[in-house]
Amino acid sequence: MNIKDIKDLVKFIKSNKIKEFYYKKGDEEFKVTLDSDEFYKGGHRNALIEKKAERGAQISDYEQAELVNFAISRANIAAEADAAAAKVKNERLKEIVSPFVGSFYRSSSPDKPSFVEVDSIVEKGSPVCIVEAMKIMNEIEVDMKCRIVSILAENGQLVEFGQPLFLVEPL
Repeated sequence: MNIKDIKDLVKFIKSNKIKEFYYKKGDEEFKVTLDSDEFYKGGHRNALIEKKAERGAQISDYEQAELVNFAISRANIAAEADAAAAKVKNERLKEIVSPFVGSFYRSSSPDKPSFVEVDSIVEKGSPVCIVEAMKIMNEIEVDMKCRIVSILAENGQLVEFGQPLFLVEPL
């Protein structure tokens, strides 16, 4: 929830003269407490927002349903925004796929370090792995400068033609 959502929620709580309110959904949790003396005098209204608070004051079923609907709509908006951001990021990512059927190896020999790790920056034409096919060790090279985002195959795993081996972000 962003600060505007919280302000709207506090406004709703004040207008319905709710002294205390507790909200929890997933990892998001907060409590709003309004100082009763200040609230009823109409003076400065003090709202405290605390994480990991205990259960708030009792409210009517109608008010609770309104607050739940409000929170759900805000959570849905946030989830849609997160999904859109993830989609844009994933559209930027490219796959490095296996050019043949064979065994995937992350290094040139068992006693050598891996060609790349997650977050490695790789120059165009650099090897990222080996695919062994018919006893021939074939180095797989990248065709662009990129950053390794994810390694999708396990060392020694049999891979298929066209199977994604790496997710990379072009630089």
